[in-house]
Amino acid sequence: MIPTITKKYQNVVISTGNIITTELGQRKSNEELYDGLKITLHTDPSAERVVVEKEIDQLHGRVQRATQELTTRLTENGRNEISIGAKIFLNRHSTECVNQAVEELLNILSVTHVDNVVLAYHPNAVASATPVATTKSPCSEGSTVSKAANWSQRNGKEGVAELKELYQTLEQYALKQQITQLGIADLDAAALEELHKSAQVAPTIAQVNLSTCCVVPPELQEFCTAHDIQLNTHSDPELLLPAEQFDGLAPGYTIDWSLRYQVHVRCRGVLTAKGYIVGASRSSD
Repeated sequence: MIPTITKKYQNVVISTGNIITTELGQRKSNEELYDGLKITLHTDPSAERVVVEKEIDQLHGRVQRATQELTTRLTENGRNEISIGAKIFLNRHSTECVNQAVEELLNILSVTHVDNVVLAYHPNAVASATPVATTKSPCSEGSTVSKAANWSQRNGKEGVAELKELYQTLEQYALKQQITQLGIADLDAAALEELHKSAQVAPTIAQVNLSTCCVVPPELQEFCTAHDIQLNTHSDPELLLPAEQFDGLAPGYTIDWSLRYQVHVRCRGVLTAKGYIVGASRSSD
């Protein structure tokens, strides 16, 4: 079961540690997160190694796994020799959640800055832990862009306004040089242009999900080229972990935000660390 320490807290933070040290590191993101949380939260009494690796921070309400091993991976090369990137997954409008995610990232990794942070905001996420690409490709329908790929249509003007507020929260970290580059995920060209116009710190990374859009929309490609935005592809689902799955791991708690971090050695491009951090809360009644 979930460590009893969390029963004392309204809010908890769970860190999977470096999942590359397990067999989890090269799987679909939703599978990596679920299994990473499982080995972090659920201890097998017969497995002494797992007990030793786990660390419970009573002061901050954190449950962390393999912190020493993660520290080793982060310090075996100089800070200027590694690149730290993160992606925040958020499904409700909360600037507090964005703040907490960035602060926990910096604290758990024990760094003063990270090289890039990408925000994936899906307030109307499809409640599925499996990426769309595992079923039927939208290419087979003879369409370049599926309905799911049109972020503006799905979330409307209110969604764009919320996204701007969330992005402004990240901008404050960029202005303080705690984040070097900002990025955004899954926006269509119209939403990206709207965000770009209002930004103090323009996004330099845009991610597009090829599980819902097998060809990058030309207008998005053109906008990114014109504004020096690096366009990358990904296959992360909009909702990394449905509520019912997380409730099975941490009964009574709901995920507020989650993030994935990756650490690369610059000169070789080698991935040396990868893990997930989750913020969760329980209802007060």
